[in-house]
Amino acid sequence: MGIVYPIITFPYASRILLPDGIGKVNFANSIVSCFAIIASLGVGNYATREAAKIRDNIPELRKLIKEILIINISSTIIAYILFFSSIFFIPKLQNYQVLLLISSLTIIFNTIGIGWFYTAIEEYAYITFRSIIFQVINIIFLFVFVKTKNDIYLYAFMNVIASVGSNICNFIHLKHFVSLKEKTSIEIKKHLKPIAILFGMSVAIKVYTILDSSMLGFLTNDTQVGYYSAATKINKMVLMVVTAIGGVLFPRLSYYSNKEDKTEFLNLLIKGFSITLCLAIPCTLGLHFLSKPITLLFSGENYLDSIPVMEIMNPIIIIISISNFIGIQYFLPLKKEKITLYSVIIGAVTNFSLNLILIPKYQALGAGIATVCAESCVTLFQLYKAKNEIDYKKFLLNIFEFTFASTVMSFYVVFITKNVSENFLQILYSVTGGAIIYYLILLILRNKIVLDTTKSLANNLKKNRGKNND
Repeated sequence: MGIVYPIITFPYASRILLPDGIGKVNFANSIVSCFAIIASLGVGNYATREAAKIRDNIPELRKLIKEILIINISSTIIAYILFFSSIFFIPKLQNYQVLLLISSLTIIFNTIGIGWFYTAIEEYAYITFRSIIFQVINIIFLFVFVKTKNDIYLYAFMNVIASVGSNICNFIHLKHFVSLKEKTSIEIKKHLKPIAILFGMSVAIKVYTILDSSMLGFLTNDTQVGYYSAATKINKMVLMVVTAIGGVLFPRLSYYSNKEDKTEFLNLLIKGFSITLCLAIPCTLGLHFLSKPITLLFSGENYLDSIPVMEIMNPIIIIISISNFIGIQYFLPLKKEKITLYSVIIGAVTNFSLNLILIPKYQALGAGIATVCAESCVTLFQLYKAKNEIDYKKFLLNIFEFTFASTVMSFYVVFITKNVSENFLQILYSVTGGAIIYYLILLILRNKIVLDTTKSLANNLKKNRGKNND
């Protein structure tokens, strides 16, 4: 749904609101994100890790939930005080007050949503179901109510509901797992130091993930923000899928780390890292050659200037996939979050510095170049720090096979883009045919990841058939 929802909504919204309207909404979202960092305090990863460790101990889990909620509610109040002060006293933001107020609803929804708890106990079916329900409702409302470029506020509100509206259900649903009414002792102090480290990490990450849109808004105009938003929309969708495996593995890796089961920890880490690269490499190459038809189909001819930005930013799919896996899935379960903190600080400083230099001259393209450079610095630093603990030689054969298969696939994609004129058909034939070619080449090469996955799927099908026969 992370892919399907924007594929359905963004082409419609981008044509109704145009680059200027999309730019306004995304500028407001980027500003609100700054205060959302303060509200969240980096609690998500920390709470997920700690809850995953004690998931079988209900009294301790109940105690942890209360402690984290107290910390989170306190930080949310501080965030809102700073937010309201900013929108009333910073002249640039006064023109966006209504949009900012609408977008700011995400702050309180994220706090009461306690999504980290459901991730920690691996309740993925519930997370998926409630998200899909809200997104489907939102799609219907979008097509019914957003008709002109003047409906920008309604569009912004629908985005909030689609992304975090289901968090209300999270808080209500919590009673099925733990009771918050029972009295327990509260210990806040022990959480503050690790949360402070992860808060620093969250700040640094957000600096170079939202800084581009914010600095574009301040240094250029809403149209350039609109171009940048269109260019990064597909990248983010693909990244969501590629890095999704990390979100699933994190609580399990934390569990193994707490049990000091090094064998299972490393086996799962290596398998997850390989699957991530298996997805990231072909997605990066495929997206590069499909940048034009994707932009024309999903955004329209008004966004042609976003194509070079999208092309220059496609490598971040591989770059962020690697840094996400090492920085989050490896260092955090082992309580080495300081290394991740240092890496993202390097990225934030790099991004901010390059934005100041490149945006005034190259506008949206400059912001894209700055992001790629910043993400590269983060990944290289993490790879260097983990070199003595992770045997990268184990991945070399897989990387070679993924790259070779992706290159062959790319020739097919280029052939399709040259010989098929309609944008939708270019994408359809390229994605379906390219995926088949990529899979078959890896099968011929006897790639272990693909063989294991194929065998697992075959076994599941046999089991399901056996159940049906019974």
